[in-house]
Amino acid sequence: MKKLLFILVLAGNFSVSAQLADSTILGEWGLFKIIDNLTGEEITPPKKKNDFDYSIIFTSDSLVKFNLEVNKCANNFIISERNKIKFLYYAECTKICCDKEFSQQLLYEDCTSYYIKENQTLLLVSEDKVFYFTRK
Repeated sequence: MKKLLFILVLAGNFSVSAQLADSTILGEWGLFKIIDNLTGEEITPPKKKNDFDYSIIFTSDSLVKFNLEVNKCANNFIISERNKIKFLYYAECTKICCDKEFSQQLLYEDCTSYYIKENQTLLLVSEDKVFYFTRK
């Protein structure tokens, strides 16, 4: 019985360490462009008053938070292997309305891969789009 308990404890610890294996993604990132994979079009986030920007924050407890024009949203993520990310749910947001058309493109939960360049640029990659962020 002790061996089984020990194996279960090790298995539990392994999954947590697998999720946090790449700590370079942790922290706050600011969105600066999106590339549409189908058309090649570069989409720049619209500027708003008061230095508003679109950001995403990855925390060590596997929570990801991001903002839209009006809403603040959250989700959980897992890093299953090198450069592979999985968002566990559809994003939970504070309101069900009010965001502008641009926010409809911010479907981060569709992303399955990520890459970090020189610890300063994060790329979140989905089948349709590549989201480019800079470290804040």
